[in-house]
Amino acid sequence: MTKPWESRIVGLEHLPPASLNAHPSNFRIHPIGQKEALSGSLGSIGWVQTVVMNRVTGRIIDGHLRVALALARGETTVPVTVVELTEAEEAQALLSLDPIAAMAETDREKMSTLMQMVDAQDEAVLQYLEA
Repeated sequence: MTKPWESRIVGLEHLPPASLNAHPSNFRIHPIGQKEALSGSLGSIGWVQTVVMNRVTGRIIDGHLRVALALARGETTVPVTVVELTEAEEAQALLSLDPIAAMAETDREKMSTLMQMVDAQDEAVLQYLEA
């Protein structure tokens, strides 16, 4: 029998976005279209994904853009999943979270069905969904 996967999640908190530290090695660059689409999505449905922060270093691992948008908008708190990782594990998480998610393929039929269910009003969100 294989060993169960270890949970590195140690908490869920709502923290002021100004208290969160961007990871200095974050290699993601967020184009204006992505910023507008994410801002529109947050505006229409709110938070459905947390920011991920490493308690050991106090740095953001995932959610840099969400934090930047929250700061620009004057949000008082953001939902944060707190994890406990070594710096080497933090680097691996920073490198792998988005690229692994990007490996997913699209089931066009299911996507089409979902698109018919969406009643998005934000133009940036609509443009993103139709792409």
